[in-house]
Amino acid sequence: MKRIAILVCGKAVGNACTGSSCMKAMNCRKGTFARYESEEIELQAFFQCSGCGDDLEHNSGLQEKVERILKIDPDSVHVGVCTIEKDTKKRCAVIGKMLKIFKEHGIEVLNGTHDSELLQEVIE
Repeated sequence: MKRIAILVCGKAVGNACTGSSCMKAMNCRKGTFARYESEEIELQAFFQCSGCGDDLEHNSGLQEKVERILKIDPDSVHVGVCTIEKDTKKRCAVIGKMLKIFKEHGIEVLNGTHDSELLQEVIE
């Protein structure tokens, strides 16, 4: 069984996102979840950053989120398309730092959950 986590943008979740596209993609094994077509998966966490303007180094709550993800040690973290700025095609620096930490701890980071053209244009 593959253990996964999904990271989404706090701003998107706070405004309009319900997470339903991520959940549907996961449940139907579409988008980046197609790789698990013949496997069981367990969603271990659906989490968000702490919002725009936060700093990973100075936000104990955000640090705790990262530590909790490291503790549950998922096989992969799927990063929602909502974490990509439409204008710049980049992710914010805080999410970038979080992803770097996950990668350094051997957790696979996957770009996206459900399909989106924006995923093809992302600048890492």
